[in-house]
Amino acid sequence: MFTNTQVDSRIFRIYLKRYFKFDFIAAIVVFLVAIPLCLGIALASGAPLFSGILSGIIGGVIVGFLSQSHVSVSGPAAGMAAVVVAAIAHIGDFNSFLVALLLAGVLQVIIGSLRAGFVADYVPSNVVQGLLCAIGILLIIKQLPLAFTLSADFNELKTHLLETTEEIKLSPILALYHHLNTGAMLITVLSITTLIYFDLTKNKILKEIPAPILVVILGVLLNELFLWTDSSLVQNSPQLVNIPHTDGFQELISKLEYPNWSALSNPQVYIYACIIAIVASLETLLNLKAGEKLDKKRRHPSTNRELIAQGVGNLTAGLIGGIPVTSVIVRTSVNIQAGSISKISTILHGIFIFLAVMLIPGTLNKIPLSSLAAILIYTGYKLNKPSIYRSIYAQGSDRFIPFIVTIMGIIIFNLLTGILIGLAVSLFYILKSNSQARINILKEIHPTGEINRLVLPQQMTFLNKAALIAELDSIPRESQLIIDARYTQYIDKEISELLKEFKEEQAPNKKIALNLIGFKEHYKVHNYIDFINVTTYDVQSHLSPAQVLNILHEGNQRFLNDTLIHRSNQVDIKHTAKAQHPIAIVLGCIDSRVPVETIFDMSFGDIFCVRVAGNVVNNDVLASIEYACNVVGVKLIIVLGHSRCGAIQSACDGVEKGHITELLAKIKPAINAEIQTSENRHSKNNTFVNHVTELNVANAMQGIYEQSPILHEMIEENDIAMVGAVYDVQTGKVHYKNYAHELRQLGGKENEHLASKLNALLEEAKIKV
Repeated sequence: MFTNTQVDSRIFRIYLKRYFKFDFIAAIVVFLVAIPLCLGIALASGAPLFSGILSGIIGGVIVGFLSQSHVSVSGPAAGMAAVVVAAIAHIGDFNSFLVALLLAGVLQVIIGSLRAGFVADYVPSNVVQGLLCAIGILLIIKQLPLAFTLSADFNELKTHLLETTEEIKLSPILALYHHLNTGAMLITVLSITTLIYFDLTKNKILKEIPAPILVVILGVLLNELFLWTDSSLVQNSPQLVNIPHTDGFQELISKLEYPNWSALSNPQVYIYACIIAIVASLETLLNLKAGEKLDKKRRHPSTNRELIAQGVGNLTAGLIGGIPVTSVIVRTSVNIQAGSISKISTILHGIFIFLAVMLIPGTLNKIPLSSLAAILIYTGYKLNKPSIYRSIYAQGSDRFIPFIVTIMGIIIFNLLTGILIGLAVSLFYILKSNSQARINILKEIHPTGEINRLVLPQQMTFLNKAALIAELDSIPRESQLIIDARYTQYIDKEISELLKEFKEEQAPNKKIALNLIGFKEHYKVHNYIDFINVTTYDVQSHLSPAQVLNILHEGNQRFLNDTLIHRSNQVDIKHTAKAQHPIAIVLGCIDSRVPVETIFDMSFGDIFCVRVAGNVVNNDVLASIEYACNVVGVKLIIVLGHSRCGAIQSACDGVEKGHITELLAKIKPAINAEIQTSENRHSKNNTFVNHVTELNVANAMQGIYEQSPILHEMIEENDIAMVGAVYDVQTGKVHYKNYAHELRQLGGKENEHLASKLNALLEEAKIKV
């Protein structure tokens, strides 16, 4: 046996050997993309530049370690920039703002602990896909200035480094042609061409090479070539990555900012703590769902655990001078596209940011921003492939319109506003769909007559109200209705009031007999019985044999179509406990594959069932049938054989053992009457066995008719009728026939009268044979 330590060690070795390289490469790519974004978001937030770097490290290492997501990358998010600017302005200063951020982190931990992450599950997938496409479009648009233009100064460039400012500003796009950067354009075009080639190539060796890393190296080498040749194409600051220099760990510590605890007396701190917690949580949940959609392995992390992880991240950021962190879809999508396997890539990217600040800021500052822009532009394209739009369009307007509206809302306004607009449009279509959806109304043919059964779904909320009103209005006057809540787990007050009003006002006005079943004790609506649907004396006495046959035939059709009547067993038991009034008696075989009540969709009090191997007739069987018909009032006798009957096969093989010999002897007349088969008269010959099965049914009917004077007289006076059938164990179908041919084989012309009686019943019932 292996110990847990040995197993963990083995898993770790396999990971290092097979998968670590993918996470390592993905971490480098995300780290390179994250550096300028962290700086840009900090600048846009009105916070110290170093706070963006700190939050990038916290989002990678701390949140990455605590999160269960394998692909989500956290860090400072553009969506929070406007909130941070407003918070600092209203609270007073950055150090006081840190108190609000810390409290926001605590709130997120509490929200996650209370399992409120389920909210993300209610965001429609088309809205999430709209978020992804919108982010992709914004990625492309926001990177265009970095890819093609020469910014006038460092601050102008930094405003372009946000993955999205939550809206499109046309000025950077319109200004492209005013100051084109030929060197950046060359690097961008070569970089995108490289990314496309490596994405499309089928060469296995090239597939192993990480294209984004190659693009970064290509950009650095090209720019070094421009420098060496003193070319006008050279990229200088601010067109390069710009990481702040830090001389040692001590200087890094000295740059940390700490909370101003005296701000706890400022009410604005608590207001903005709530705002930050809510906005950051919503953005995280939305981005987490979007990341799940992109994850090639379709893994589903815990949303509650993610909220706790983000809360700890923001709490830490508040303690040491960071800005808010959330799950960020841009970095997440880059992480996935770069080939990430596990959350190790997220943690490593945070470590790389820390090491870069400490050790190699000068080297990384040689990377042209146009190289990183090319990676983001290509990622944006992958998020907006035409196949995505075609796929959602094919799903119908109710899916496509919210999808497009979400994209436009995010692009025109901002991420949260766009999502809310998309959700509002989605809700409109959900309400419209629910108003048009039909709640199941089943038309059930009971021995008592036709009954409408309205089966309530699992959840009955106000969304179902319009559909329920439509169904209740469709119930005809003077009919019988069962409202069945046995499968319902929740009914809200709106629906309860509607059902109560229907019971007390509408049903009496339309003379609808109403039963309410399955309602739980805590519902405002209680179970109510206005009529019973088990077989009663009145029902039994007014049915003709042909009507009974039709009822059983329709029951078999329901069985075949898997649309059995939704019975309430406890109610039926209660109403049949004192008396029974069955409408038919079935003489069947003991075979376990022929559950008689089930195949006819009958229940308590509906039919008698006599079962004996080979459905043969003896004195006890006759006595049982006489009691059913002459004493209890049954209207129909069914002799039911079945295919692949073991008793028939044993009789065909001449089995003789104990009491079995006596029973099988009753099948011998059927075997002797079978004259079509001259050879292979044994159980292996299916044709022979099938003929004997049919003859055995006819033989049983002949025995009932001839051996019981009581039943003979009742059949002749048409008080009762008899029919023969064979049940197919392979299909579940009951096959009826008049058995004229078989009766002729058994008794010649003496049985013609009985055959005519059987045929008359089938014709009256209009059963096809």
